[in-house]
Amino acid sequence: MDNTLRLRYQKMTWQQQLGNMASTLARVANNAMVPEHDATVKLCLREAACFIEWCSPTAPADRLLELAAMQRELLTWQRMWPIEPARALLALHARNQSDRILQMAGFYPTEGPAHPAPPRSSSPIE
Repeated sequence: MDNTLRLRYQKMTWQQQLGNMASTLARVANNAMVPEHDATVKLCLREAACFIEWCSPTAPADRLLELAAMQRELLTWQRMWPIEPARALLALHARNQSDRILQMAGFYPTEGPAHPAPPRSSSPIE
């Protein structure tokens, strides 16, 4: 990865770092279903893994184990990508990881769903 990117990333607060990582994972989720974007997906997976490494000195200690597990998963996906039957799975997983990262950074509440369910209709479905 680019040293300029690393230096810029390391100047951010850990919350900003995680926010950038979440954005990268959202790009994975948005591009995983499009075979023409496989190179972008691989690059974003690698970038997110680097972001985890670079944020480890400033991230809270109680988050490091979870971040390390995410990094291993991202690198495994990156090495194996593309996997035709797993496109939807990677898109879903990357979206969930993005949401989890935002929750870690304090951008989502720690209680309740990250995306509230839509209101229910008062009439039963027949």
